[in-house]
Amino acid sequence: MAGEFRIDALSSKGEGIGASKDERVYIDRALPGDRVEAKIRRDVDGVLRGDVVNIGEASPHRVAAPCLHYASCGGCTLQHASDDFYREWKTGIVRDALRAKRLNPAVWREPVFLPAGGRRRITFTAEKQGDTVTLGYSRRRQRQVVAIDTCLIADPAIMALRPKLAPLLAPVLQDGKPATAFIQTVGGQFEIVITGPVGAHGMPDAAVRGAMATLADELAIDRLSWRTNLGGAPEVIIERRSPHVRFGSLDVVLPPLGFLQPTPAGEAALAAAVMEALPASGRFADLFAGSGTFTGPMLARGSVDAFENVAPTIAALDTAKDGLPLKAIRRDLYREPLSRAEAARYDAIVFDPPRAGAEAQVRELAATAIPVLVAVSCNPVTFARDARILVDGGYRLDSVQVIDQFTFSHHVELVAAFSKQLV
Repeated sequence: MAGEFRIDALSSKGEGIGASKDERVYIDRALPGDRVEAKIRRDVDGVLRGDVVNIGEASPHRVAAPCLHYASCGGCTLQHASDDFYREWKTGIVRDALRAKRLNPAVWREPVFLPAGGRRRITFTAEKQGDTVTLGYSRRRQRQVVAIDTCLIADPAIMALRPKLAPLLAPVLQDGKPATAFIQTVGGQFEIVITGPVGAHGMPDAAVRGAMATLADELAIDRLSWRTNLGGAPEVIIERRSPHVRFGSLDVVLPPLGFLQPTPAGEAALAAAVMEALPASGRFADLFAGSGTFTGPMLARGSVDAFENVAPTIAALDTAKDGLPLKAIRRDLYREPLSRAEAARYDAIVFDPPRAGAEAQVRELAATAIPVLVAVSCNPVTFARDARILVDGGYRLDSVQVIDQFTFSHHVELVAAFSKQLV
């Protein structure tokens, strides 16, 4: 079904919003001010969605997308928006989320917008047909894989590796069954994790292991792993040198798929914002600590208890502490939040939860008198929910800073500082 639509707004996911009778239509790659002809469909969630067929009248915010693959690749969603519009819209996502919960920080810090081209973690989809492997990104909301030879967001070292990787995957993958290749580079080292069916029986046999060894040799891959599905734990097939990453005084050996911020510049901006909010010294807790992005810098100011639920990550932090005042604690903070009594031991707490936020944990923190709390979030909506709980518990929302390292996408991060005056 096709129709003509005037676009009035942009959703938080970067879709242009029009109307069909009394119902909203969400149209990919449309901008406020556009008048477009779009092919629309009712999606599995019952929402009307559409794709632009023709632009009758272009928005004043529309620019030519800089990527050659933009029309076919599903990786980026907002290359067609001007810089000024894009930045205002991204900042607006955070402001709108806070406004919906009646929150207004005392200070809005200057937002940080980072340039494209620094993504050190990329996941390609790989599909084998005969002897040919297509390695690239999936079309938006489709299974078709688009081969790409350039990518504006990826670290150039990863893109230099991509064309060499594709033919070396041919003896590894199963014909017609897509897999993914996660590639991460840090400090000049590379790791690859292949996810999906491989070899004759869906898992590495002798022939597949031999082909993987050849792949690692020819591409100088430091560690190559495999797992059967996205929820599985990776099995290390080849490891010549463990990838290392440094966070402040911490030198961490990353486990397979060990979490890193997508870009080094994004990591630095987030860490700087966190450290600016923390006191000069004290006893600290880092909740949802990951590989130690904030734990490492925090150690320069005092002792840190780092809480994380991923066993290999905790083991890596424990090994890395090397006499530093660090305690690595394995704990599922969703099932067992830090209690009020436990939290009261700290002078400040940093928490950086997944997109689901930290509702159960902040309910405990809201009832404490910890002088400083620092929140890092990749989801403004769940952050606003959690911030409302803290404010209702007597905390003041001192500052919010928007940090955008997910260039050309609808994802955005923030760092927020809270304080409670002791009575």
